[in-house]
Formats: sequence, C-alpha cells, structure tokens
Amino acid sequence: MKKRTFIPTLSLITAIAVIVFLVLLRFVFNQNINLALIVAMVFTIVLLLIFFSLDSMRIETNKEIEDNLNNVYREILNNGEMGIMMYDNNYEITYLSQFFADRGWNHFGEKVLNWLPELQDMLNNEANTETITINEETFLVRKIDKTNTLTFKNITKEYNLDKKLSNEALVIGMLSYDNYDEMSMSEDDLSYINTNIKIAVSDYFKNFNVIYKTLKNNRVLLLLNETIFNDLLNDRFSVLNTVRKVSKDANLGVTLSMAFAKGSDNLIELDESARNLLDLAQTRGGDQVVVRKMGDDATFYGGTTEAREQQSKTKVRITANTIKDLIERSREVIIVGHRDMDADCVAAALNMSNIAMSLNKPAYIVSRSGGIESMISDVLRKYRNVLESKHHFISENEALDLLNEETLVIMVDHHSAVQSNSPNLLKETKRIAIIDHHRRRADLDVDALFVYIEAAASSACEITSEFLPYFGRNISITPEEANILYLGVLIDTDHFRFRTGSRTFDVAKQLKNYGADPLLCDELSQEPYDNIIQRSKIIDAGKAYKKDIIISAIEQGSFPRSTASQACDMMVKAKEIEAAFVICNTEKEETMISARSKGKINVQVIMEKMNGGGHMTAAGMQVSHGSVPKLEAELLQVLDEYFAGGKDESNTVD
Repeated sequence: MKKRTFIPTLSLITAIAVIVFLVLLRFVFNQNINLALIVAMVFTIVLLLIFFSLDSMRIETNKEIEDNLNNVYREILNNGEMGIMMYDNNYEITYLSQFFADRGWNHFGEKVLNWLPELQDMLNNEANTETITINEETFLVRKIDKTNTLTFKNITKEYNLDKKLSNEALVIGMLSYDNYDEMSMSEDDLSYINTNIKIAVSDYFKNFNVIYKTLKNNRVLLLLNETIFNDLLNDRFSVLNTVRKVSKDANLGVTLSMAFAKGSDNLIELDESARNLLDLAQTRGGDQVVVRKMGDDATFYGGTTEAREQQSKTKVRITANTIKDLIERSREVIIVGHRDMDADCVAAALNMSNIAMSLNKPAYIVSRSGGIESMISDVLRKYRNVLESKHHFISENEALDLLNEETLVIMVDHHSAVQSNSPNLLKETKRIAIIDHHRRRADLDVDALFVYIEAAASSACEITSEFLPYFGRNISITPEEANILYLGVLIDTDHFRFRTGSRTFDVAKQLKNYGADPLLCDELSQEPYDNIIQRSKIIDAGKAYKKDIIISAIEQGSFPRSTASQACDMMVKAKEIEAAFVICNTEKEETMISARSKGKINVQVIMEKMNGGGHMTAAGMQVSHGSVPKLEAELLQVLDEYFAGGKDESNTVD
C-alpha cells in the first residue's frame, strides 16, 4: 500500500472532527448551527476530492517510476549480461529472466541439476560461486544468501582474456648436461655428444618453438610460454629418455637436468628460481626435471637413475676448506644426527667431531636424545671407554645450554629438522651446516649457512672420511673409530652391493689403513636371533601389490627400525621382485615405511609423496602416533598414482 502524505491526512481528520463536533452541538445541545454544519460538510467533501485526486496522481506517478525502474533494471541486466534464475524447494526452476530466453534456453519447470549439474556444490551450500561454461559462453554464477535465487554473469570476454594471458605467461627454463666434463673426455666422446646428443636436444626444443640459448658452463637458457610448457609436459619431457638412451648406447653417463620457473611477471625472480631449481635437480642426482610455480611446491619429473659418481678431488678439497673456515670462526661445534641414529650417522658424527677437535675447537655430539639403533648402540657400549675418552656425548637440552651466537651446528646424514634428533636446537641456532648423502628435498626447513648434499655418495661417513686428509696430521683415528666408520659404509651399501663407486672403495681402503677390521665389522653387524625371528614375521606378512611389488603391512607388535629395513632388503632380493615396502610400528611409538627397489621403480619419489625421502633404491618415512592401516591405504593410493603416470614422467629406458 502506498504511503499518503501527512498534511492531507491531517486536514481530513480535522474536518471530520469539526463535523462531529457540530453534529453534537445541533442534535445533543439543540444549537442552531445548520449553516456551519453545511459549510463544514462541503469543506470536507472538497478535501476528500482533493485527497483522492492527489492519491490518484501519486499512484500514477509511482507506476511511471516503477515502469522506468523496471526498464532501467532490464537495461542493466541486458547491458551487464546478467540473468536471474529462481527455483523452489524441490530445485525446480520457477523463473528465468529474459537473459535465458534470448539464448533459447527454455528450461522452466526442469530440475536445476538436470540442466546444470556443475551447480551441485552451490545448491548444497558448499560454494557461493561457480564458474561454468554453456555453449562456449562462460558464466560466473552466484547464489543470493537465504534465497532460492541464482544470478548468472556473462564473463566470457574476461575469462578468455585471462586464459590467453595465462597461456602466454613467460616460463624461464634452465638446462644442464649432467656428468659432462670436457677436460676428462676424449675427443671421440665429445664429438659423439655434440653430434648425437646436443643437436638432438636443440632440435627437440626447436620443434616446440622454445628459444634455446647456450650459456657458459655448458648451461642452456630456455624461453617459452605456458602453452609450450604444457606441450612439453604432455610429451612427458621425452628428451630425457632420448638423451639417456643415446648416452647408454655409447656407454657414457651423460644425462639432462632441467628446471622451469613460472607464475610471476618478475623476470629476475623467475631467473633466480630457475637457477636454484637446476642446482636442486643436480643435487638430487640429475636426469630429471624440476618445475615450480612461484608460491607452490616444486614438482619433479624423471629422476630414474641413481646419482652418478663424479671423481672430483678439487670439489672435496674446496668443501673441506669451507668447513674448516666455518669451524675456525666458531667458538664450539655441536654435531646432530637424525632420530634413531644408525651406524652411518654415528660414524659421520665422530668424523666431524675429530675434524673440529683437530682445529682446537670443542666438539659435542648429540646422541643422548632421539635414540640410537640397537646394533650400533651395542657397538658404542663395546667401545665406550675409547670413545668417551675423546668425544663429548650430550643431550639436546645440554646442547641448548651450550648454544650461543658463535656456535656452529652441523647436521650429518639428514637435512630436515623434522628428522633431526635436535629439532629445538635447530630452531634456536643461527649457524647451521649440512652434510648429507640423501637426495635433497625441494625446500629445506632449516636456514643453513652451508649445504653439502652429495647424492652420489654411498654414505655420510664416506663423505666425511673424504675430508680427513685435508685437515693435516692433527687428526687421529683410532681402530675402534675406524671400525665404526667401516661399519657405516658396510651397512649403507648392504655389504658393498648398492650405491658403491670407486670413491666408496677408496674410503674403505683409507679406513683399513686407520685400523678397521672388515671381519670384525662383519661380526659387529650381526644381529640377535630374536631380530631374525621378527624379520621373518615381517617377510611372512608380505602380500603382492603387483607381481613384482611386495607390501608387508604388519599391525601387531612393534619392531626396531633396523629390523624392518633389513626385512625389506631381504624381500627385494627375491627373484622377480622389483620393489618392497614394509609398514609397521616401531619401538619409538611411531609408524614407519621402509622402501627398497632394484632400480626400475623410484622408491624415493614414492616416499616423497608421503613426506619421506631417501634414495632411488632405498627410502622411507615415519609418523608419530600413526596407524599401519592408514599408512597402507595412503601408500596404495600413491602407488596407484605413480603407476597411472607410467612409472615415470620421462618414459624410463629399460
């Protein structure tokens, strides 16, 4: 109902009141007021005529305004390319604006989801907006709160423009030839590489319209856009496979490392990211592609071969000098290992302690926190008197008490705070050095001054043993320490079966000269009979995921991590088995996965998907207070995705 104005209404009420008053005077008090009564009635009639006339004009004016507003509303909807849809509680369409009729979409009375199933989440109140495409037009659909009304905004032009800009966005790539050293190659090898590999790589990128520019240090700059990059991705970077095959035919070890950075219009930022990603790819062993959209996690493709050993005394000497400089500029050195330190971790820590002490710096090894595996724990007890006479073994709390601004913390055999036996110490310190042999994670969770990750090395004690000759005659390695070092190499290589190169045997020879006894080390690596029984239980629980993959998920009981790893080693040694996974609870109230492979299946990539890591042939992960069924389900999902992608994004050469 339209509101009447205040003044005409008040006038009418006043006139009626006057008439009532006059009527009372005439008929109740018998006063002769006929003339006054007549005048009042005439005046009231006039007021009524005026009032209804004004009201009629007001109604007409309001209708005109309403019609104009409707026209404006329709014009706005038409010019703004917007439509309105209403539906009832049964989700049947009850109203469609002209916007839909203009497109010939007459779906009045139909179920919304029968026509537009993409709006399921919106109708379930799980989303407020949705972008849909109908007949090559794109619409932004919004739901008006607390109503059964949807608005459709035509955003085709904006959507296509945004898509075009995204497709044309710049991607910067870097390429490097792994294991390519002109100084150490023969002329025939160089000629073969230039003719059969480099030209093939150049032609590959030219076919995709990628700008290919060779830089110094045998690196190549790649310039492309998002569309071309997606074409390379759909091709699964087959050039990796091409180079690997051609190199294999010539008995060369040359492979490719590539990195692509995207998702930013800052060219300097993209260039720096691409360089860092390429270094990451090579640190992880090469033969792979690393991709990062700025702000997102890195994605890896390839990585199907183990890191190739590179004999470079110069690199080891430079690294040793860098470590020497860091230690000399420190007041003391604290060495930390990973949780449940194994023989390799303990051996590397002893080496770094000896190096620090040779430079007259106090050294402390955190070993009384985080646990030690049973086998090496027995060895430490056996050699307790000798070791404690030289080295300082402390807990994390004691390390925190020692910590100051001039303390150097060295992480050995790991490069993640999550895996460390001293995570709180790593949070507090500002000076960290990392020495590790596991394939590097995409992002370090510690702010390190120095990072030396040599994925080609068999073990961390191999890396640290290579440093010893560069610290002069002040270093004295006892036979007991030499045995522990030899034991670390022995276990990490599964008795020199995996990840061994000439460097590994050089270190073994060096340790023999220090007094290591291989026969005694073999005895020290033996395990109690109870462990053999436990290992047999794990193996007996194995079931086939595929004919060449075994998964043992054992929920009852708890097992030492070393026992689970050894069981996994034995399972993968079986004929026709390419990979094995053991899932069990540990004695530390954790749930773990141990993964092993003969080389065709990259277990490191699989474990990284579950926030673990390791090597291509040996990897693992663990979580606190987890469950075996949950980890098994997660592993099965990751394996399904891994094999759905063809095992490898670069079509692995068999």
